[in-house]
Amino acid sequence: NPIDSECQCYTCQNYSRAYLRHLLLAKEILGARLTTYHNLYFLARLMDKATEAIVEDKFKDFKEKFIQKLN
Repeated sequence: NPIDSECQCYTCQNYSRAYLRHLLLAKEILGARLTTYHNLYFLARLMDKATEAIVEDKFKDFKEKFIQKLN
């Protein structure tokens, strides 16, 4: 399974969590690169969605749904 089944980043589309865990435990630089790529992709998409919600004057709903999803 990927880090996030809903994520469309290169890491989630091509690598399993188990393989990423192996890379990180083995201190392979590829593990750090792939997890960084995933994190940057996630944050960029989050900012895109937040900006869209602000423009549409729906940020409060966006924030509540996002926080609920994290819990």
